[in-house]
Amino acid sequence: MHGLTACGRITIDQNSVIVDVNTTTLEWMGSERAEVVGRPLEAFLTLRMPLAGTDGMRPTDATLHGASGIVRPVVVGELDSDDPSGVQQLAVYDVSTRSAFNLGFRGAEAKTERGRQRLQILLNSAVGFGNVRTEAEAAELLADVAQRAFAASHVSVHLRGAGGLVQAAGVNPLAAHWPPGFRPTGSTTLLGGEVILVRRPEDADAYTPGVRMSDVYRAGGIHAAIASPMRSHGDSVGAMVCYFDHPREFDEEAVPLAEALSNQAAQAIARIRLEETIRRAAMHDEVTGLPSRRLVEEDVTRTLLDSYEALTVIFIDLDGFKAVNDRLGHAAGDALLREVGQRLRGLIREKDVLGRFGGDEFIVVAAVESAGDAAVLADRIRSAIAEPYSDLPADLPITASVGVVAVGNGGAPVMDQLIRAADHAMYAAKMAGGDRVSVADAVVAADDAAPRA
Repeated sequence: MHGLTACGRITIDQNSVIVDVNTTTLEWMGSERAEVVGRPLEAFLTLRMPLAGTDGMRPTDATLHGASGIVRPVVVGELDSDDPSGVQQLAVYDVSTRSAFNLGFRGAEAKTERGRQRLQILLNSAVGFGNVRTEAEAAELLADVAQRAFAASHVSVHLRGAGGLVQAAGVNPLAAHWPPGFRPTGSTTLLGGEVILVRRPEDADAYTPGVRMSDVYRAGGIHAAIASPMRSHGDSVGAMVCYFDHPREFDEEAVPLAEALSNQAAQAIARIRLEETIRRAAMHDEVTGLPSRRLVEEDVTRTLLDSYEALTVIFIDLDGFKAVNDRLGHAAGDALLREVGQRLRGLIREKDVLGRFGGDEFIVVAAVESAGDAAVLADRIRSAIAEPYSDLPADLPITASVGVVAVGNGGAPVMDQLIRAADHAMYAAKMAGGDRVSVADAVVAADDAAPRA
């Protein structure tokens, strides 16, 4: 079923000239990119009706023509675009007889009202999932679409992350009655990798040996359920569960529909995670691999600000770095920076944040118990940097000027304020001769921090 959600994309300008096309579309056409880009859309795509109707954007069936003579029936939908130049993105879905789309929806093409409605739901949701920008949006969209598609009483969506499987959207009517210590809702579906149908509460017991899951269903007022794993290219992303507070039978189209919707959401989430990985990778220093200043602030918000007694910002500037560059060259300087980064990482906890601010400057943001502990950590950093370096001659010692500031947990700290205070303290240490720690004159209070410029 993975091919069910394969999506072609064609980007056109305001004159309907193709400016970009993805690999999937080129494969369907049997064409090379150079044969397509720069040509009019109508040379390759024949629409049965305009994309824009009186009720806004709507998918329409069409015919895709390849330069090699290939003709393929498709469905086309317009993706939302904020591009002021008028550039549009079209989502293209293969609906040929042997496509995964049709094989997975072997009853949807029938001219029954139910089949048409479900097919329309799938097409519309495909366009919607192409536009989501966050995992939360994808989960919320899946919960909404699945509830309408199955006329479910409730839907819950559970995503797999670093902390395990957690509910990301919807309502779980079983949560209040869940057995203590039992694995989270959706785990059985996720691990099994197949759609689970529960036509009556007793059916649930077969999937959870040793646990009276039927009692949980009855306590939550649930008679039936359908649960589908969310998978993208073989990777398990999460699980979706639809609940029914009344007896429910499932026809032969229920399983493919659940798989299709779940996998559309899974591919959207996989895309979002890949884009986030690429974005974060672009915000890392090429020499040390450490985060940039902007990423430091993001990581602080994500990992530290929820719970801490005190927060410290430690600004570090190397003493003697210029002499290494001047005498031994930039390769030696880069190697020194990498070694310093490794020493700093070894002194702080995994969830503490370390970054390079450019040149020979580093920053540490860590949760501590008190301002005194912040000063102790800063001095440990100073001592570690002052240790000898095996690749440097003895007459090129490296030390550090360290500035430190701390703020108590009295509100959301303004990172710009803390960084400036630590930077000023570091400068004081540098002016005093280096190889020392300078503590900011006063602890910066979050409530007193000025708004960002």
